[in-house]
Amino acid sequence: MFGYIRPLECELRVREQAEYRALYCGLCKAIHASYGQRARLVLNYDCAFLAAFLHALGETPHAVCEARRCALKPFRGKNPVAMPSAMLDYAADTNVLLAYHQLADDWADERRLRAALGKLLLRGSAKKATKRQPALAAAIAARLQTLNRLERESAACTDEPSGAFGELMREIILHAPMLAEGDRAPAGWMFYNLGRWVYLIDAWDDREKDGKRGAYNPFLRANMDAEAASFLLYVSLTEAEKGYDLLPIGEDMGLVNNIMHLGCRHVTRQILDKGEKHESV
Repeated sequence: MFGYIRPLECELRVREQAEYRALYCGLCKAIHASYGQRARLVLNYDCAFLAAFLHALGETPHAVCEARRCALKPFRGKNPVAMPSAMLDYAADTNVLLAYHQLADDWADERRLRAALGKLLLRGSAKKATKRQPALAAAIAARLQTLNRLERESAACTDEPSGAFGELMREIILHAPMLAEGDRAPAGWMFYNLGRWVYLIDAWDDREKDGKRGAYNPFLRANMDAEAASFLLYVSLTEAEKGYDLLPIGEDMGLVNNIMHLGCRHVTRQILDKGEKHESV
């Protein structure tokens, strides 16, 4: 369900592309520093965006970077890496909690051996993340419990399950300790609708696979066509952009502006187009 919030890289300037890669690498190192080597395997794009977004709202909107060598790719030479920060630490905690719960859900729903192994390997990290962020961990667990109930009940609509995931995403940003009080309302609305979009785009992307294995999918359950799905996806993005545009993020923040106004819409077009190609075969 994760990995859809990313930039349209062909529209990034060289400096912005370097910053994105530096934040991604910085998040990887933050996960390693707090949770060890194995936890780096669950690194995802969405939490790199979370770190970039929190930096954009901070006193130093661009991450401080340093040229460093990657231990996992030692022959690539030195590349810019975002230095440790409270934003990266929070994104790392969030990354671990989300990954652990996703693995737990995959094991509970489908009894995938890979999910069971991943859950076992990540259990210690999840316990540590829960101690570091107890309120966030409790909120994520509660929202996912609601979502799992709706999926077990096979809700014949898209609003309830996508709304439950939207509330989870809202909890993530509202629990960020560095978020200013004046930014809470627009950021909450932005992340709520971004969460709805993530849930819906993932469901549309998995439609064919879910149909073959008889798994719950809100679009299949509601018998919804591509036109209706497209409307819901773009409405969710538009509402997320409304919240984003109310935040004090300047035009010079090209990376996060790209993701919010270009990247997510590009991902939407790609997945809708892929679905049309499958249906025409």
